[in-house]
Amino acid sequence: MKLTAILGRRASSPGRVGLDPSRLWKWLLFPAVVAVLAAALPPDGSAATSSGVGVQVVESPGRVEVMGPHFSVSIREKPYRMAVLWGDRVILESAPESAFVEVSGKDYRPNAFARTRAVPGGVHVTWATEDPAVELDLALRFERDVLHVDWSATAQQPVVRFGESFVLERSGHWYGGNVTSAHIWPLETGSMRLDPFLSTSNQTTPAWLTSSGAGILAKTYQPMGFSINDRRDGRFSFHFKGVSRFNYRILVGANIVETHGTLIRLLGKPRQVPLKEYFTEPIFNTWIEYMTEVSQRDVLDYARRIRDSGFPFHVLDLDDGWATHYGDHEFDPAKFPDPRAMVAEIHRLGFKFALWVVPFIEPAAKAYPVARERGFLVNGPDGRSPLSVRWWNGDAGLIDLSNPEAYEWFKSALFELQKEYGVDGFKLDAGDAQYLPNDATTFGRITPNRYTDLFAGLGRFFDINELRVSWLTQDMGLVQRLRDKNSNWSAESGLASIVPHGLAVSMIGYPYFCPDIIGGGLDSDFLDPAFEGMDPELFVRWTQAAALMPMMQFSYAPWRLEERYTEICRRYANLHRDLGDYIYALALRAASDGTPIVRPLFFRNPEDPATYTIGDQFMLGDRFLVAPVLEKSAEARDVYLPAGLWKDFWSGEMHPGNRWLRAYPAPLEKLPVFVSIQESLLSSTRGSTLARGRADRAGRN
Repeated sequence: MKLTAILGRRASSPGRVGLDPSRLWKWLLFPAVVAVLAAALPPDGSAATSSGVGVQVVESPGRVEVMGPHFSVSIREKPYRMAVLWGDRVILESAPESAFVEVSGKDYRPNAFARTRAVPGGVHVTWATEDPAVELDLALRFERDVLHVDWSATAQQPVVRFGESFVLERSGHWYGGNVTSAHIWPLETGSMRLDPFLSTSNQTTPAWLTSSGAGILAKTYQPMGFSINDRRDGRFSFHFKGVSRFNYRILVGANIVETHGTLIRLLGKPRQVPLKEYFTEPIFNTWIEYMTEVSQRDVLDYARRIRDSGFPFHVLDLDDGWATHYGDHEFDPAKFPDPRAMVAEIHRLGFKFALWVVPFIEPAAKAYPVARERGFLVNGPDGRSPLSVRWWNGDAGLIDLSNPEAYEWFKSALFELQKEYGVDGFKLDAGDAQYLPNDATTFGRITPNRYTDLFAGLGRFFDINELRVSWLTQDMGLVQRLRDKNSNWSAESGLASIVPHGLAVSMIGYPYFCPDIIGGGLDSDFLDPAFEGMDPELFVRWTQAAALMPMMQFSYAPWRLEERYTEICRRYANLHRDLGDYIYALALRAASDGTPIVRPLFFRNPEDPATYTIGDQFMLGDRFLVAPVLEKSAEARDVYLPAGLWKDFWSGEMHPGNRWLRAYPAPLEKLPVFVSIQESLLSSTRGSTLARGRADRAGRN
């Protein structure tokens, strides 16, 4: 048995104690200190080493234990396995032989301890592999609620991939990563593999949370891939490409709500909050009404119809079709003869006005030769010729936003639109990482996910902004839109997807989101010869679901429906406005402490296992539980109420929580909403009173 302890300094010769009376007290206490430490020693054959304040490393044959002040880690030698424990409960565990490094087409895995040493705040373990020329180093560093994990490899050939895997079941239910896959709720109930893992289609962040209280954050722009339950292997796996070193963080807490708070602290809380009107009035957008055939006359007619319809409004987006060529940032004079007057009239009607912009310049644009000559375009593999990128509107050059001069040039073009025409802001679209190939040449040698965030960051300069893709921009406080949805009831990409997708975007740190266009925003659905017109039931249910989300957005004109359907939609748009002060207060709180506006039910009670599999209900703050109807022809649905006392928002009927309400009535005009009595007693009920009065006038159910 051996004892290594840090007592400040090595003991001097006992014969010298009497020579220095000021040190005598240390020697008198020394036997007691040794006795206390010896009592804490592991069984014979192991060694305990202090690794800094509050961290102790215990080595025994085939195992290393690291005890921190709040959690501990156990590392097994053969086969390699690392477990993170909260108390005596395992909350995250790597799969057997899961760590690997790929060198020259072969995977090498840790198979024996080579060296172990304590380091400040943690431990450093060196592993031998089957090849003496390949070694793996694992460094762990403890913080209060974070374990920093750093892997590095020593190899004579370049590393192709380097990664690790964890056992899904050990951590319970899994959430996070990319919004597009979140209709699989929770994630382990499906199977997915994203390699490469790109910020494409919708908001994406390399962060995952689990019901056990463990989380994983890989805060990097390095190319990576991940999978969950791929081929039903029961694993969460991730890897990095082309690096001999990678690091990530394991987040640790008593429950998922605590760990979410840690995640937001590390990602960054929003540094700004969008304008209040985003949370009180619906956004309107020209896209579904006019698509690319939009004109000045159309925009003004649309704006006047909105004003006269009785719907609240604030922001009007002019989507695709306003410019002569992509990249020129000039209005098409044939369609917009006097854009300055048009914008002035839109302002007079009470709107803020935004334009849709993309980072592409098509070859026919006047800006293309300018950008090419000045080196402002992303080049191909040769580093000399502009890359031709295929996006949904054809082939174009891509502005190299990693070039500071190109970035300022593009930003200045947007500022000029503001100055010249009075435009208030921009809907920034098509910043998807997929449009920057791995073999592209950029000024800053950036990765595809870094490109996404450079484009998204332009939104910081405008009070009116809207994004669809981001990787690590949580701290910017931008307006985030869920991806374009199909005009159907689909759980993958239609109405039924907006609740789990909204929950997912909130979980990964984007509280200020809009659930896309009500009724669907994919033009292909509306252009399909088989399209028979908007389904009024779908449109009503979509409006209801969006009304109690942070923001709502119309494009298809609700007044096109029969009046009875239009009236229901108008009522819920006004409900959103009536609850606007409450929603905006939640937006301010999100900037203050990171708590999302829209939350999964487990935020209400993380100890309730029933809440972790419910992806079709949500909490709006602490007060409102919302259970939208997401199935066609349904006039009732099951609703789960967490612990507490709940009041039907419309009828006032009381219901105890911690139970299911089976087949709860929900005729077309009714969105099931329940008010937490506890929260209502703690705060004003003005919003619910206004809303209930509005519902009473329309007729109770």
